[in-house]
Amino acid sequence: MYLLANILFLSGICLYAASLFTVQQLVKRLPLGEVRNNWKVLSFFIVGFIVGYAAYLFMLWTGKIALTSITLSSICFAASAFVLLLCFLTYQTTRDISEAIAMDQASIIDPILDIYNRRYFDRRIDEETQRSRRYNQPLSIILFEVDELESIAKKNGRLVGDVVLRKISDFLVESVRSSDIVARYDEHKIVVATTQTKPDMAIMLADRLRGEIERLEVLPNNEKSAIDALHVTVTAGVSCVEDRIKSGFDLTDVAEKAMKRANSEGHNRVYAYDPSDLEVSEPVIEATAAA
Repeated sequence: MYLLANILFLSGICLYAASLFTVQQLVKRLPLGEVRNNWKVLSFFIVGFIVGYAAYLFMLWTGKIALTSITLSSICFAASAFVLLLCFLTYQTTRDISEAIAMDQASIIDPILDIYNRRYFDRRIDEETQRSRRYNQPLSIILFEVDELESIAKKNGRLVGDVVLRKISDFLVESVRSSDIVARYDEHKIVVATTQTKPDMAIMLADRLRGEIERLEVLPNNEKSAIDALHVTVTAGVSCVEDRIKSGFDLTDVAEKAMKRANSEGHNRVYAYDPSDLEVSEPVIEATAAA
């Protein structure tokens, strides 16, 4: 019985040590905050249990205390096994959730521009359109196309084209609200969905961003590179939720029509169409570059 009690206590110490290691791995995965601090507190309790078990064993071996019952050893062993199981299951759950979030994030983010991809945008804009119609709240989208991007890529290389798009996407993310959605629409286009924004405000926003992008040095001059400093312009199509807009597809369809009209008239301008019947009409605004 004496030998069994010693084995149980030693096993309990080992289980607590394994629990402490599991908690440390869990803490590494948690962001800074109250939850992480609470798990650190738990680790101190586990250390206390280890010290207590070791002290009990030491006194037992030196004869300072006598073994009263195997029941005490069994309970202590079961407690340590329970703590290990709890910590291990918590770690597994946290790991699986983290991996699921990472996989979901990878499926909705464009790997080159580090903004949302078209798949995510199509789903979100349909949800936002339905919400806008249900609660009668304004919703607008601005579709930006980089002018002559294909020519820039052919002249300087595809990598330069990607750098230009990344610079513009970074600028747009920094320039709009955190609640707005910035996504890659296709190879040359970036779309911004801006909630709680009426048509006139969306037009003003689009034209302001167009002007700032025109002044933006998307590719700084580099003496080690044969490519000179590069500035680009963008053309934008604006559409807003109206009575006849039934879905996110309708909203983006109107923006695309505005974009086509703008491209047919030239570049570096903003066009906004009345989407009431989903038919191209005369532009509400045209903003062209200063001579």
